[in-house]
Amino acid sequence: MTTPLVSQLMTELNQFLTQDSVDDQEKRWAMQQTTDPQLQAALKQLSTTDIKIMAYLGQHGPSRAKSLPAPTGLSQATISRGLTKLARLELATKYRDLTNNKEILVRLTALGEAGAELHTQLDAAIAAKAQAIADDYSDAELTRFVSLMRRIREIKI
Repeated sequence: MTTPLVSQLMTELNQFLTQDSVDDQEKRWAMQQTTDPQLQAALKQLSTTDIKIMAYLGQHGPSRAKSLPAPTGLSQATISRGLTKLARLELATKYRDLTNNKEILVRLTALGEAGAELHTQLDAAIAAKAQAIADDYSDAELTRFVSLMRRIREIKI
């Protein structure tokens, strides 16, 4: 039987995870930061995974599609679907490597760069608020909390 605190912790974690949706608070914030109707419409259709791919490309520039799974932690199939969606929404362009026609390269369009920049701004805003909350705790408490979260994430069933 779990203790009330463990149940409360799991409830909070589940609520945190369910915040992630096509119309979550973060996407609404990002859409309010731009007046570009095309970018607003595209952001509405992106999943968190799509945004993760776009943000990675925004930070690292043009990349080989097959090299994206390792640094993003996403499967090749998920990367492929995400890149197809980003291309369909005109946030990214996929093209063939001139030296190896089998290689697919991808880069953000100007619209995609704007979306990635919004994500960078959002991450900075969230980090500042998280730091303000974390300031109430000692480094030792935060270290224990990080360890707890990692151990919960690594639970095998």
